[in-house]
Amino acid sequence: MIKTVLIIMKTKIFLVALVFCVCRCSPNGDGLVSEVIVNGNKMYVVSLNDLKADTVTIYLSSVVENLELVHLETKEEAYFKPWYTTVTEKYIGVRQPDGSPYMLFDRSGKFLCTVGSRGRGPGEYILSSYDDIIDDKNELIYLAPIMGDKILVYNTSGKFLKDIVAPHRLIKAKIFLSDNVLTVVHMPFQDHKVAFQFDVNTGEVLKELSAPTHLIVQNFDGEIFNTKNVSGIFDFLCTASDTLYHFDTKNDKMLPFFLMTYNSSGKPPYKQHHHLNKDIIITFVYGKGLVATDLKNKMSSWFVSKNDFCGNIRTSLGIRNVRNGYFVHNLQPEELMEMIENRLAERSCTEQDRQILNQTLSTLKENANNVVFIGKLKSEVKSKLW
Repeated sequence: MIKTVLIIMKTKIFLVALVFCVCRCSPNGDGLVSEVIVNGNKMYVVSLNDLKADTVTIYLSSVVENLELVHLETKEEAYFKPWYTTVTEKYIGVRQPDGSPYMLFDRSGKFLCTVGSRGRGPGEYILSSYDDIIDDKNELIYLAPIMGDKILVYNTSGKFLKDIVAPHRLIKAKIFLSDNVLTVVHMPFQDHKVAFQFDVNTGEVLKELSAPTHLIVQNFDGEIFNTKNVSGIFDFLCTASDTLYHFDTKNDKMLPFFLMTYNSSGKPPYKQHHHLNKDIIITFVYGKGLVATDLKNKMSSWFVSKNDFCGNIRTSLGIRNVRNGYFVHNLQPEELMEMIENRLAERSCTEQDRQILNQTLSTLKENANNVVFIGKLKSEVKSKLW
């Protein structure tokens, strides 16, 4: 059975031979946010050492307009191993690890079809898909395999339509669609281009960009992350560098946008940045936790997040959960049951929280297909989050 439950409605950049200047801003939070001009473009810089040990709480309602819990259809062919989940106005798409097919559901949770499969034939991808775009307007799905020289195009019935072929092999490509132009950024080896732009109708290569030295890789280690949360912005972070970039698709340029420094003689921790919206950058600091940087109010802090739409259970604003302009949390019903039971056992759980939690718990069934929290992200910060 398919059903949707509405829970609550609440209203290391390489600065080589670059001339730059720094405009320091008085911090209103824990961290000092600086504005650095690099080749005429603004970049934000935060020092990890400036952050205090205090941890703030960011409630989901402060960054999400509303929230619904979608129960995905329970049938044998609709089960999956979740990896990354993409939500649009019409569809829910699930990329799976280990080469399992891409899964497509409608927004009510009804299973529609699988898209592509592992292999080397037409419409098949090597190993697994690494990024996806669902084009609601034209009823198309674009899949970028983890490696290969093609972006695969299907319709939303799962039928393979065509390849968009790159001049050389693509490694862990991320893709962005705007005005019939498909932009591709990947991890380049020596003599590879780092980015391409294609006409989606003809497959013609419109532009290509040579790789800067600090982004050239020697092996398949490392990743590229992006969110596509900010309208018109192709954001990405390649782990060969710890800088969050914006790709200027019109001028074919990579613009450094955000960097978190670490002042120590020791090895700096691994850091991963992504956009929550145009004003908030989330940074995952390996072994330490999450940092939110509010660019509008020039403040940053360690934080935890709670789902106050659903009884203040703990949640995450990590890169898997904020993508394509949506908050998305895809989990097995047993996982959500355990989270709810743990919250009910906490002394801080209020009577109002208990009512919401028990109502949600009553809709869950063991061994059913996954459930997905979905909420539209707020596009900007209206007031301070902490």
